[in-house]
Amino acid sequence: MLSALTFLFVLSVLVVVHEYGHFIVARMVGIRVEKFSIGFGPVLFSRKFGETEFAFSLLPLGGFVKMAGENPEEATGKKDEFNSKSLLQKFAVVFAGPLMNAFLAFVIFTGVFFVGQPTFTARLGKVLDGSPAKEAGLLPGDTIVAIDGRSVKFWDDVMKEVRQGRGPMRIRVEREGVPAEFTVNPKIQQMPNIFGKRSSIPFVGVAPSSEMVTIKSGPLKAVALGAERVWTLTTMIFYSLGLMITGAMPFKESVTGPIGIFFMTQEAAKLGVIYLFLFMGSLSVSLFVLNLLPIPVLDGGHVLFILIERLKGSPIKDSTKERVTQGGLVALLGLMALVIFQDLHRFSIFENIKHLFIRS
Repeated sequence: MLSALTFLFVLSVLVVVHEYGHFIVARMVGIRVEKFSIGFGPVLFSRKFGETEFAFSLLPLGGFVKMAGENPEEATGKKDEFNSKSLLQKFAVVFAGPLMNAFLAFVIFTGVFFVGQPTFTARLGKVLDGSPAKEAGLLPGDTIVAIDGRSVKFWDDVMKEVRQGRGPMRIRVEREGVPAEFTVNPKIQQMPNIFGKRSSIPFVGVAPSSEMVTIKSGPLKAVALGAERVWTLTTMIFYSLGLMITGAMPFKESVTGPIGIFFMTQEAAKLGVIYLFLFMGSLSVSLFVLNLLPIPVLDGGHVLFILIERLKGSPIKDSTKERVTQGGLVALLGLMALVIFQDLHRFSIFENIKHLFIRS
């Protein structure tokens, strides 16, 4: 029950922030918003404030903002309708949703860096048998303090120095308060990176202990680190999408849907509130990128229509928009069905249901 509530909390925050972006910019440019819905399907609860009906619906996997005159068949030409606005105003309204997801991620990451991010220390928890580190004499419990003369404090520092090394490494440690130095000859291995590409990586055979410290950053540094995290994740996701399109990265191993997000939210929550918010921030960046894709139905598809109209200097025919949008909807629903089916197998949902019925 708690896992389901956590999942709904994360999803609701992301949806509300996204739709609020559309809503607030629509109101700023004078568009009448008829409905602000969290969820789809039958309405569970609604209340009208001013001209807008705010509603909670049965299916919480998304939401929408319905603007006056947004659908061509409903447009009457009034100045407070979406289609009566300039292309620039339409672009601002459509782009505001994804932009708010990026802004939410920035706020979350900045807050985490300011409050304090849990980080592994440089203490060794495991030294693999037969590894270069084991052969050199390193032992679990050693704390690495320097590599090739460069000081290290955290596990990220250790990994950075190891990845940059190619020849013998001078690793200085503290063992029960006594300093010692070892020469480690890393092995070069071909290993897949996060994008599925194989690359040459120095291997020494060590893993961190469970010892962690909380690193707090000042306000300005936290803001800089928050912006850097959003930028890094955005570029990584776009690069991954490019690899999937070209076939360099397997689609089924790189994409997850609502079921996968549910399980990942559950695991993040088990680690603690900080990890849950870090996951929420990463998911918000993913939604930012996803909604920018030039697929009809998504915000990126609407942006594409606006840019085409800007370039050709005249509106696209409503019938053309409708056909393209319907095609995009069918493609998106098919993609969602495929992703959900993959998640059912990945997380053994069918097998668990089968066992449940067998036991009963």
